[in-house]
Amino acid sequence: MYQKPLVGLSLLGVLAAYSLADTIPLQMLDPNLQATVVLNAGITQPIGIVFLAANDFLVLEKATGQIKRVVAGVVQSPPVLDLAVNSNSERGLLSMVKSPRFPTDPSVYIRWTESSTGADSSAVSDVPLLGNRVDRFVWNGSTLIQAENVIRLRSRQTDNVAIPNHPGTSNVNEAGNHNGGVLRFGPDGKLYLFMGDQGRRGWLQNLANGPFLTAPLVDDTFGGPTPDNAHLTGVILRLNTDGTAPADNPFFAAGASIGGEVGANIQKIYSYGHRNGFGMAFDPVGGSLWETENGDDSFSEINRAFPGMNGGWIQLAGPLSRITEFKSIETTLFGLALQQVRYPPTRVAYTPFVASSRMLMLPGAVYSDPDLSWKYEVGPSGTAFVEGTALGAEYAGTMWMGSARGFSQVGGTGGSIYRFRLTADRQHLDLSADPRLADRVADNLFRAQKFEGTESESLIIGRGFGTTPDIEQGPDGNLYVVSLTDNAIYKISRVQPL
Repeated sequence: MYQKPLVGLSLLGVLAAYSLADTIPLQMLDPNLQATVVLNAGITQPIGIVFLAANDFLVLEKATGQIKRVVAGVVQSPPVLDLAVNSNSERGLLSMVKSPRFPTDPSVYIRWTESSTGADSSAVSDVPLLGNRVDRFVWNGSTLIQAENVIRLRSRQTDNVAIPNHPGTSNVNEAGNHNGGVLRFGPDGKLYLFMGDQGRRGWLQNLANGPFLTAPLVDDTFGGPTPDNAHLTGVILRLNTDGTAPADNPFFAAGASIGGEVGANIQKIYSYGHRNGFGMAFDPVGGSLWETENGDDSFSEINRAFPGMNGGWIQLAGPLSRITEFKSIETTLFGLALQQVRYPPTRVAYTPFVASSRMLMLPGAVYSDPDLSWKYEVGPSGTAFVEGTALGAEYAGTMWMGSARGFSQVGGTGGSIYRFRLTADRQHLDLSADPRLADRVADNLFRAQKFEGTESESLIIGRGFGTTPDIEQGPDGNLYVVSLTDNAIYKISRVQPL
């Protein structure tokens, strides 16, 4: 039902914005490091890389739904999997992780957006309501065989449809973004999933009554604002591998007291109040989970996520102390919509106290400021930690982050790779190299296309990588950067002495 015949490469769903290679050359700003091309042929819109062994890895393609095996630099044929995906906007084949006991347990878990047509599609409405899904597959040494569904999540954004007894909507078209998509296994053996907000405006976006001020107090044409199956969005989920909720999840008891579909979903939540993001990684030293979030027009974030965290969206993005700047930017620049016009930014609170009082706090929830944010959007993306000293002892334990836009698309910081050191207790990013970051906000100067690099000079370590949805450390200790726009895999390695 879900797997297409292996009929070769499909070009359906390729977006024009994704066909642009970056327009500046690869550059590492540390002369001890180099960036080289691992693969730049035979792959289309790569979005992820998963290593089977040294010189043996799988490449996920966003729009074709194919997973291709690459051995010693050669793309093998046929693909090991070909799924019928909907690739509109940020949908498609998005992420894959291996079982922590792989290959003893040959299971892998794949996050993808299902096409309702049975074939690849880029049409925005060609998805079922719960078309964002995670499935378990089994690796038999040459192909991936579908075993079972783990979870199905919201995929349609029908906010262009009016709600009965409410004024008509100004959302002109259905949308296909804010799917999140990153999967990771934690050191606890549990499966973590970042699900974007999907444009929803309900409980998990800190709106107890949804986006409307009068009855019916719903989120959209499919109900809400409570987190039923169609409104379980803007969250990091922590799951057993069969999709059930671990009993030690932070809101397990709260969900049990609520009961039903909503209660069962609340039991699966690790943290909520998130907008959308493409990066999530566990610190191999301290064990903490770190995630990146894209702002609308302002306050991109890096967060150390913890059990029971409420990230504050949609009441604000960035630190509470900057809420007046958040409101000012979102109400005067770039379109004034926060994407979903049923909750306009004019309704954002004027003070930190009021914003805090409006947050929907599940029992035991704790609000937390981001560990670092950028005043204007910079488009954070794929994230990884470095283990070992293959890149040099000075890089052991560092965190790396890519960009959600290439330089060819936005200029400025587009296509950049960022490197962060952590504090000794591994609880925060160590920003001491730049005193301007003592407030934990990069006050990048405003310019019309955003993506400005002021106060990021000590953070950026590479340029020219295009849109980089995934960074992974290989068995050799080097970093492998997936460039969706360049149709390439790059390697960052130590320069060897002559």
